[in-house]
Amino acid sequence: MTQLIILALLAGMAPTGSAGAQVRESLAGGNSYYNQCVAGPKDYSACIGYFMGIADAPIMNAGKSPEEALYCLPAGASYEQHRDVFHKFLRDNPQIRQISTHHLFMMAMNATFPCKSSPALSIDPNTGGLYISAPKPR
Repeated sequence: MTQLIILALLAGMAPTGSAGAQVRESLAGGNSYYNQCVAGPKDYSACIGYFMGIADAPIMNAGKSPEEALYCLPAGASYEQHRDVFHKFLRDNPQIRQISTHHLFMMAMNATFPCKSSPALSIDPNTGGLYISAPKPR
């Protein structure tokens, strides 16, 4: 009897071909986020949750004045507006989607909502990382 219970438990833990059992790729990479949240079928709760997390964590702007910040979001703009800007940036820039989703988000916000003296963000061709230029008036 104990062996039957163990077999039943093991059978319940075995992976199946159902969609509920499929492993989701991390949304932290730009290509993965794009494929799962912009281009392909969407897991809305995961995509919205991830987006809200990066949108609510502007660590590069924390405690900075508009002259020092990387981007200045318009007052009253909704998550949907920010998400639309971000998704358009991803669609328009496939050549850089290999970097992190967070860096892509910062680049999208910086390009669309620059502050008065925001530095420009770009990809360093030598390292593939995020490059922050010296601030200059826009």
